[in-house]
Amino acid sequence: MAAREFLGERGVDFRSLNIRDEGEGTERWQEAGRPTVPSLVVDGEAHPVLHVSQLAELLDLDPPAGGSPVRDAHDAAAILDLWLGRIRALGWERLRAPTASRGRSLRGLTVNVFHPFELLPGAWDTGRFDWRPEDDGLREAELGDRQALVGWAAAIALLWGGFEFDGDRGVETSRGDVSWSSLLSFQRWHAAYHYRQLAVSLGEEPDLDLEDLSLPAEVF
Repeated sequence: MAAREFLGERGVDFRSLNIRDEGEGTERWQEAGRPTVPSLVVDGEAHPVLHVSQLAELLDLDPPAGGSPVRDAHDAAAILDLWLGRIRALGWERLRAPTASRGRSLRGLTVNVFHPFELLPGAWDTGRFDWRPEDDGLREAELGDRQALVGWAAAIALLWGGFEFDGDRGVETSRGDVSWSSLLSFQRWHAAYHYRQLAVSLGEEPDLDLEDLSLPAEVF
């Protein structure tokens, strides 16, 4: 579930701003001390967030309904496989071309989607999830051709497909503490959101039919 949907369903009055608009969004972000994005500003204090459960805690709201971690893990594996099928059919120039997703290329979106699933097994073992999307550009630059990109993504899909877990645990992140199952739930949503963008950017249908998955009306 997206933060805007979660807050809207609970009748919370809020404003969502784009820090890159060179207008009010940029100005408010700078006034708040340039916090990590996304952040929720409450009474003038910025709180970095990674999952809607953190919004519920900050605003003293009922948390979102829990999902099924086993289902979420299975769905995520299916999305990664669908993504791989798409990029394997594309040439290098197409993978590097900007899309309507803030000008990011399909190479960049692949890094943004797959890297968290590279980290999630380790987060289960160590209780630490160090995903820093702001560093995606560095990782993207290391994948200098089509073979490197597809091979890297395929290895992560294979790792995730073979990962097994049981139960849940708490995890520390740079944006606060969350449960591992919440991280998984968000990454399932995040992968589905960008997969829809990938399909649409290719002029095709996203062919996603996942239980209990609500995506924004806007594709980009």
